Amino acid sequence: MSVHCQYRMCYNVNMLAQKLYKNGNSIAVTVPKEYLKELNLRDGSEVVVQRRGQELVVISKKRAGLRGVNDKFAKMVDEFMIDHRDVLQELAQR
Repeated sequence: MSVHCQYRMCYNVNMLAQKLYKNGNSIAVTVPKEYLKELNLRDGSEVVVQRRGQELVVISKKRAGLRGVNDKFAKMVDEFMIDHRDVLQELAQR
């Protein structure tokens, strides 16, 4: 299962491999400081974790329900970004 962080409606397709580690009775993953800053997250911020096939998507809870954005449309955009990540990364490099 792959793990990646995503900020809903943000078209940044940067990826970073992170290791999972044991934290008490749970398994955790760290989020790079620059991602936290860009997404305005800090220690104690709430996030939503969604399973999409073999991927985990982490979304800032305060951004998970964007005002004025239809949930169905937002889900379609998220799925498109996941399905076409390689092409989007290549386009971002140009």
